[in-house]
Amino acid sequence: MEILSRLPVLSLLQFKCVSKFWKAFISDCYFKMKHLSHAKNDQNSQKFLTSQMCMDKDDMFNFYRSSLSSVQVVEDEQKLDCPSSCKPVNCMLFCCCDGLVLLAVCDRLVEHLLLWNPSTRESILLPHPESPLIDCVFGMGYDATSDDYKILTVNLNRIRPGISAEILALKSGSWRKNGKYPTGSHDVCGFMDCGTDSLAFVHGAFHWLGLSLYYTILSFDISNEVYGEIPLLERMYNIFNQRFIERGVSVLGGMLCFYSTYHNLGPGTFNLWVMKDYGIKESWVPFLKIQDTNLVYSVKPKYMFVDGAVLLCCKHTRLTGSVYRTSRESFKLWPQCSPTKKQGMAYTESLISPKLLI
Repeated sequence: MEILSRLPVLSLLQFKCVSKFWKAFISDCYFKMKHLSHAKNDQNSQKFLTSQMCMDKDDMFNFYRSSLSSVQVVEDEQKLDCPSSCKPVNCMLFCCCDGLVLLAVCDRLVEHLLLWNPSTRESILLPHPESPLIDCVFGMGYDATSDDYKILTVNLNRIRPGISAEILALKSGSWRKNGKYPTGSHDVCGFMDCGTDSLAFVHGAFHWLGLSLYYTILSFDISNEVYGEIPLLERMYNIFNQRFIERGVSVLGGMLCFYSTYHNLGPGTFNLWVMKDYGIKESWVPFLKIQDTNLVYSVKPKYMFVDGAVLLCCKHTRLTGSVYRTSRESFKLWPQCSPTKKQGMAYTESLISPKLLI
C-alpha cells in the first residue's frame, strides 16, 4: 500500500489489470483517500486544466492539461476527451476539489452540469440549481462531518434578483435553498468588481467578497452551514481616484487571499494580500504587487508554486483573450490560435470517482 499510494493515477489505472486483487485494492475507498493524501503534497500530481475555444478551427473546442511541477513550462500538454457525449460549443469551468472538477458543457440547446475527474475520465450529470448557471459562482469542498462533498452556489447577479444561495450535498442528489443569508450584508458584489471565478474553500468554509457599509469577506461553514465574516484592512479596499478596480478572493498555498487590479489611464496595478493566521484581521500582509504597462484590467491568481511564484491569468485592453504568466516571468502554456477563449484551473490528480458519491 505504501508503494502504490505514491504512484501516478495513470499507472494505478493500468495496474488494475494485473489481477482481481489489485483491482479491488486500488478501487478501495481507504486506498483512494491515502493516495489523495500523498498527491496533495506531491508536486508531480499538480496539474492545470484548461478549456480552449478557437473560433477559426473546425475542432474549435478542446480540453487540455499541463504539469505544474515547476515554475518552468513543462512540455507535456495533453489533450483530453470531452466528458460529455454532446459536441460542445462552450464550457464554463466552475471549481474543483480533490481532483473533481465542476463544469458546465454547453451544446446549442442545453447546458449540462457535470462533475468530472479528468485523471480517471469518469463523470456524472448533476441537477441544475434554480438560479441560471451564468448568474452563479460555485464552490466545492469535502465535509468530514458527513463524509460527503458539498457544492455551494451563490447568485452574483444584482440585475436578476433570485435565490441568494443553494447547497447540493452529493449523497442527497438534490439542491436545497439556504435562507440564512446574513441580513446585514447586501448582495455580493457584481461581476465587474468581484473578480470571482469560484468560491474560495479553505479551513472548512467557502469565502467570497461581500458588501455592507464596506467591503468584507463572507464565509459559509461547510459542516454547520453557518455564515460568518472575515474583515479586511481599510487600506486593502480603499483605493481612491482609480478608473477601474477589480477585487476578488482566492486560496493560494492553503492561505486565504484578497487581490485587486486597478488603473487610471496608465499602467495597471495588481495587489495580492495573504492572511497568515486565518480569521485574524491583523494578520493580513501584502504578498505581491505588479505594475503592467499593457493596460491590464484583470489579474486573477490561479496557483502558488513551492518557491512562492504565483501563476496569474491576465487580461489586457490591447489583447484578445487571456494570457497566463507567472509573477516572475511571462509565459504561455498552450498553443496559440486566434481568436481564442481560455479558462483554466489547478487541480490535484486523484482516484476519487464522482460515480461513487451519489
